[in-house]
Amino acid sequence: MERLVTSWCNYGASPQSYICPPETRPGKVAIPSSGKVAIPIINLGEALINRNDTIINVLKATQKFGFFQAVSHGVSEKLSNDTMKVVAEFFEMLMEVKASLYSEDPNNIHHALYKIW
Repeated sequence: MERLVTSWCNYGASPQSYICPPETRPGKVAIPSSGKVAIPIINLGEALINRNDTIINVLKATQKFGFFQAVSHGVSEKLSNDTMKVVAEFFEMLMEVKASLYSEDPNNIHHALYKIW
């Protein structure tokens, strides 16, 4: 249970196993300090017209910023809201329940999902 995020998140430091050695870290990204920096917005609906440009835009956004906002993705507002409710419900669970779902085995996801649903 001590490996769960909720058990160490108040300590102010990440576990050593989560820290990449300096020689394997990606390069430093310089973010301009003056002016407004906008989060990249990727219109996924445009992929139907020009897939290559959309892929290039995704690659550029993730390389420069590490994330982007996706629009026109086709996911309904209801599904997004329902997903956020499930996420909130999970984080409100007792630590013992979350601990029973914890596994370091990436192939164990089916077991954890089965236990939740």
